[in-house]
Amino acid sequence: MGLSRPTSTVLGLGVLAGAARWIFECGFVVPLVQDPQSPIWVMFSTFTSVFFAVGVAGAAWLAFRGSGSTHLLLRLASVLPLLLLLGWYSAGLVHLVKLRSALLDSANPDTGANRLRELAESENGWRYEIDNRVAQHPNTPVDVLRSLHGRPDQVGTEMWLARNPNTPDDVLRAIAERDDDWAEYLQAALKQNPRYETVFGSDPSVLGSEPSALDLSETDVVTE
Repeated sequence: MGLSRPTSTVLGLGVLAGAARWIFECGFVVPLVQDPQSPIWVMFSTFTSVFFAVGVAGAAWLAFRGSGSTHLLLRLASVLPLLLLLGWYSAGLVHLVKLRSALLDSANPDTGANRLRELAESENGWRYEIDNRVAQHPNTPVDVLRSLHGRPDQVGTEMWLARNPNTPDDVLRAIAERDDDWAEYLQAALKQNPRYETVFGSDPSVLGSEPSALDLSETDVVTE
């Protein structure tokens, strides 16, 4: 026994809405982030998209059923859940569009100082990833580089700051003074900075294993 036309319509609407959200997020945003946590994002997006698809289908069915009511308030109440879900959906898409733009701009070598400052001050789903990119960008203003220093649980950002020749001397020295589990890696990152000898000379407090021995590459950024 086949499904009725209204049932097929609301199910199709739900599947279409959920699939569109998943495709945009996992096809146009997630691939821009080369991070071990990306599969977790895909799993979360899948769960959210399925939840949204079911919600839209249910809300559409409720709106369809309520459309035949003779009471205006009942008709309005039956449509309200669908409108709220579509509003949430639209806000989510706008957020993903902004996030995609932020990821692209932070990786673009031609991005200007004002946009980089805006990215460093904004909040989004991949805060540490964008901070890492801004911290290594050649056009990032000195005051922005200083503001990136010391952000909680962002060792990767500290390592990019350690490598960036535009990072202020006081920030480089503060990084060199860290004494924790990441100190060895930060010391090695500092030695990759073209201004290392200018800032530190032969200061024994920042002498450690050679960067090559730690195998730190431009693509293997440690993040917490």
